Amino acid sequence: MGLGPLLDQVRAELDERQAMLSRAQATVAALASEYTSVHVQAGAEGVERLNGVENVRARLTELSQQATAEVRAFMPGGALSSAALEACRPLDEHNLARGVRMQTVYVDSVRNDAATVNYATWFAGGGGQTRTVPSLPMRLILCDRSVAVIPVNEDASREGAFFIRLKSVVAALDELFDLVWERATPLGEVPSSDGDGSGPSERDLALLKMLEDGLTDEGVGRKLGVSIRTVRRLMADLLKRLNAQSRFQAGVEAARRGWL
Repeated sequence: MGLGPLLDQVRAELDERQAMLSRAQATVAALASEYTSVHVQAGAEGVERLNGVENVRARLTELSQQATAEVRAFMPGGALSSAALEACRPLDEHNLARGVRMQTVYVDSVRNDAATVNYATWFAGGGGQTRTVPSLPMRLILCDRSVAVIPVNEDASREGAFFIRLKSVVAALDELFDLVWERATPLGEVPSSDGDGSGPSERDLALLKMLEDGLTDEGVGRKLGVSIRTVRRLMADLLKRLNAQSRFQAGVEAARRGWL
């Protein structure tokens, strides 16, 4: 086999693996959320619902202070304010000094925010790790692989959060974190966004999944942490790559190419 066909074969295998990871990520997130809701309604042990932002913050602080091995988090929705980052600093500093492994995943758009980049630099100096991806499936905090925290409603933080100790759900969410972390780009490196023209980039797959889920431009913007104007530009670029005249046609063409 010549070098050209061999490279095409390797590239195709990588594209398929990338698509499988994205599908697995979405599936695990959906199943975990649905499973948790069912158990909360049934009043099962191992799942606690806290209402109100202040109650959730207080419990999160307590949980983080009790961590002995690791704290891992998904932070969708774009950059945090400088004030919010500074509020996180004392607790992060305390945990890093205790040797707690800390890993955080943001969306790629935070790379344009100086405050977040500066915080990530400080965080890395203490032993913390920060990576980014085009989009995240949900807000998530994991402590010591024994407790998971997810919002009751991703779009309304005031509705509170689920604190989960069910081993099966926590294990699934840990697996979800591992899948995302594996393909995330460390802050300080340039994330892959455009691909090489032969297959979907991570951003392409994220956009297609959100189209498949029926998200509005506003919803896509929240997931990616970007403006509606940027969402429309990204969608236009994706349609051009797929030689499609509409978003529906783009979905059909993506499925035909095996991207979905």
